Amino acid sequence: MNITKKEFIQIDNKFDEYNNENNESFEYIEGNEKIILSAPHSVSHLRNGKIKARDSHTGTIAILLQNVLNCNCIYKTKNCNDDANYDLENNEYKNKLAEIIKKKQIKFLLDIHGAKEGQGFDIDVGTFNYKNLNNKKEYANKIVELGKKYNLNITVDKVFKASTLHTIANSINKQTKVPCMQIEISKKYRDVENFDRINTVLKFLEEFLKNIITN
Repeated sequence: MNITKKEFIQIDNKFDEYNNENNESFEYIEGNEKIILSAPHSVSHLRNGKIKARDSHTGTIAILLQNVLNCNCIYKTKNCNDDANYDLENNEYKNKLAEIIKKKQIKFLLDIHGAKEGQGFDIDVGTFNYKNLNNKKEYANKIVELGKKYNLNITVDKVFKASTLHTIANSINKQTKVPCMQIEISKKYRDVENFDRINTVLKFLEEFLKNIITN
């Protein structure tokens, strides 16, 4: 994948523009490959009565990966006083995800989040002790192995395990039986001012997902 900083920012600016009265809560891009990317915190969200900032650039990362892989992709476009990753009831985003997975016969979900720096990882992979992956440890092993190639510190279930029904990876796996992986990308690798790091993450995730598509 070759993307310039200017092109990246142009796409990312959409998420500010989306935050108005005329847009749906989320957007779905259909693809041919049997994987789906999710970015539920691409805009700000409401959790336990408090507004939380968006996981910056996660929506743009999902869109760019969709463009190059021709996979399915869903991301939030508007804060409707909800949290697509956390809410258990009346969650249109999760309902749509489950619908797409069944209709398109999806075989793998990657749920993309952002984390603050200084937590001991570049990317933390949440698997709930591999339960959300249907105990297919090879997915986790592959992403850790590939991280070494890109000089990324990839941890598994270190901080964000995706262990509760609140999380998309956990709830969608239980509902659809499809392997679901949550990733938390450190802010260090979502900093536009250090764009080489964003490019590293994009190339890393592209290679990881291509491996899933072809195997």
